[in-house]
Amino acid sequence: MSIALVADPSTATRQAAAEMLESLGFQVVTAAAAAEALSLTEELAPDLVLADARLETADGALAIAAIRRISDACLIHLSADGGAAGVRGAMDAGADDYLVRPFDISLLRFKLAQARTRRRLRPPEDKPRLVQDNSRNAAPVLRFRSVGLAG
Repeated sequence: MSIALVADPSTATRQAAAEMLESLGFQVVTAAAAAEALSLTEELAPDLVLADARLETADGALAIAAIRRISDACLIHLSADGGAAGVRGAMDAGADDYLVRPFDISLLRFKLAQARTRRRLRPPEDKPRLVQDNSRNAAPVLRFRSVGLAG
């Protein structure tokens, strides 16, 4: 299972994003501060990081830049302001993409699909499912095999 880190000072944002990501098959951890986000990134090596623009390290640098220095995870910048300067600053600091709050699960799913297309995020793991194989002339056979998941 893929791991996602949601780093945001807002409890409501952390909870909402965590619920959305869990419903999309991620194991989710959260952080309210930059130091905690950096520690979890080093410890867990998440596949995806959603990080708020307001998070700063102790020396005043953007947490996004600090996370990027220690991780190659897909990094999505969260912001309440979709202004060009803020988005550009986050992208220059190492973000792969951005989401403007509030966002819903369909937009999050779309951003994750884009990240997978650009190979910044690996696809969900195939889960074995029971399928009926009628490809032979013999009686139908039921067997387990991995099939692709629609994104």
